[in-house]
Amino acid sequence: MSYPYPPMGPGQPPSGGQPWGTPSPGEYGAPPAGGYPQSPISGWQGPEALPGGQPPMGQPPMGQPPMGQPPMGQYPPPKKSSAGLIIIVIVAALILVGGVLGGAYYLAASGADDDSASSSPSAKTSSSSSTGGPPAASGVSKPVTYNSMKSWSLWDSLNTATKDSKPLTLEEVFADPEAKAYKDSSDNTVFNLQGSGRLDTNCTGTVTGAALQTALQGYGCTQVVRAAYVSADQKWVGQIAIFNLKDVTSANALIDDLDPKSGKGFFQPISGASPVDKFGSSTTGAESGAYGHFVVVGWAGRVDGGHGDSYGIDTISPSSSVLQAGKQFLFHRN
Repeated sequence: MSYPYPPMGPGQPPSGGQPWGTPSPGEYGAPPAGGYPQSPISGWQGPEALPGGQPPMGQPPMGQPPMGQPPMGQYPPPKKSSAGLIIIVIVAALILVGGVLGGAYYLAASGADDDSASSSPSAKTSSSSSTGGPPAASGVSKPVTYNSMKSWSLWDSLNTATKDSKPLTLEEVFADPEAKAYKDSSDNTVFNLQGSGRLDTNCTGTVTGAALQTALQGYGCTQVVRAAYVSADQKWVGQIAIFNLKDVTSANALIDDLDPKSGKGFFQPISGASPVDKFGSSTTGAESGAYGHFVVVGWAGRVDGGHGDSYGIDTISPSSSVLQAGKQFLFHRN
């Protein structure tokens, strides 16, 4: 049996193949006069101090490196510190997070749209399914800002179409004076109805995006009423859409589907004489609400060439005013 440490020389095992055999005079030389001095650590007097001339355990023969100082190449080098690696990982993570946040800021500021289906007219309105009114506009992107509110107890009597089965008519929707001209209490801007509106029974033809069209079919949509509004100062154009669905559960789901973040699509605004035809030429924002089995959406944007907030914050009040004008019929039906 051989031992890896310590060698007597390069590639040479201890004499006799034993780890701590008695050294021969040729190996260690003759003992000094008076014998070997006593070791301050173990008290070893020399080879004859122990039976067989072996040094105590842990003491190397004379001429060999002491324990704790192995010859070069006998043991692996100490492990390097991982502090440098940790610092590199942290810096890389910070760079990655900064890049993501920067990209998000750029997209929000530029109003970028990653849903091509919602920014192009993928579905055309069928004239045979409408009851008159202007055609849908094309090439209008989705709103930059969007707020929604689900139905609540005030509208419980309208929760199902089976209990509220009377179909909508344009006369009913726009009969209330505030449906024709709604005044924004925050800045006294008045939004006036343009024409008499449009009613379609082919719901899928009133929205963009195949996913939204499929959703409307599942929600039992039977009617969509749309109309355009223009502010008295001609700076703003608003669009409304009213969806008649089978129940409140469908209505609450639809307002989530309409959220631009879902990427499913949005309703198609209707066209009209100037300045309605300029709708979508600048940043737009929308607001929607579920009222029993109905969903009302107000959508507004500047058309005077003025530059609004890049995030569409300035569109919140106008879109809310348009929504309020479009939902006046609910207070009479409820």
